[in-house]
Amino acid sequence: MAKSSPISYLLIALGGGAIGFLAAQAITPGDSPESAPTSESSDEGAEPTALEGLERATLGERLRGEVTSESELNGNDGSRFERYMITLDEDDLVEVSLDGALQGVVALYDDQLQLLSASETLRQRIDQSGDYMLVVSGADAQSYGPFALESRRIELSDTHTLTLDSPLDSWLQSDEREYTFTVEEAGMYDIDMRSDEFDAYLVLEGPDGYYREDDDSAGNLDARIADFLAPGEYQLTARSAYGEGEGVFTLALTPRELSSDIELRNAGELTPDEPLNGWYSGEELTYELTLEETSNVTLEMRSTDFDTYLDVNGNGVSLSDDDSAGGTDARIAEQLLPGTYTVTARGFSNTASGLFELTARTEPSEGEPEL
Repeated sequence: MAKSSPISYLLIALGGGAIGFLAAQAITPGDSPESAPTSESSDEGAEPTALEGLERATLGERLRGEVTSESELNGNDGSRFERYMITLDEDDLVEVSLDGALQGVVALYDDQLQLLSASETLRQRIDQSGDYMLVVSGADAQSYGPFALESRRIELSDTHTLTLDSPLDSWLQSDEREYTFTVEEAGMYDIDMRSDEFDAYLVLEGPDGYYREDDDSAGNLDARIADFLAPGEYQLTARSAYGEGEGVFTLALTPRELSSDIELRNAGELTPDEPLNGWYSGEELTYELTLEETSNVTLEMRSTDFDTYLDVNGNGVSLSDDDSAGGTDARIAEQLLPGTYTVTARGFSNTASGLFELTARTEPSEGEPEL
């Protein structure tokens, strides 16, 4: 790595938690670029000036510290920060996480003080062996407190086979990764792809033309395919949502254990005030709701696996809803005449899958609904 000049940098902290870095520089009195040592003998064997005197952090060891009113000052936003030196090796994939009472972030710089990464949990592939700088910063001028830095070398898996209950870590770099796995016993399974660094996306193909894909069903920007899988060989493609982005991701295949009191019903009669559970796998499910008298009817479809969608048709009525129950859950509330209605339960996307609960609540109603 190139050696730094004797210019001392007033390092910045992340303003607003994770908005962006604002760089500021200050020249130590008496120093100037022209006054920097130029002979090889004066430079040879010396640590880069910007890293001199910093406490050393060691990869794999927990480091404790505290940001106080005596810590170095970021002149841009008034926040305070602490600096450390750490030695890292070429091609290592490292993870550094910030824990403790301090509300802040940790940033990694090279010896030229070029920002490489910043987050509460940062991950970075090291291009060149040498000394680097870690900066622990308060989120703003009011952020103080003790903290702990945890660092580790991430061991990436080079396997292309996904095994039940054996999560693997891998690296995506503006392409896609393909995996295979075998389902020995029919049942319900979750396949999760999680990353803090890009929008994860999964595509699953299997026996008899089986095909599913998912973007955000695991929450935030993480992907999950939750479905009933028949025995056979499956092909899984892990990629970013828009073909852009790189970083570490974790992939896991786990069985879905249902409570012993859950019975799945994917068709049939929908009885008022008797919730039922069903499993959506990309194809809409239909139920029949029969009313003996004019009623105020509330239908709800809830799921933690996918974005639900409801349709009701019959007796001149055609209703639909996506998110009226809050979040991504569906609700239809309407006064309906006596008769039989078709209730269709599905996902907002036909590529979604997972467990859902469907409920019909009814109350007798006076008067006739407006059609």
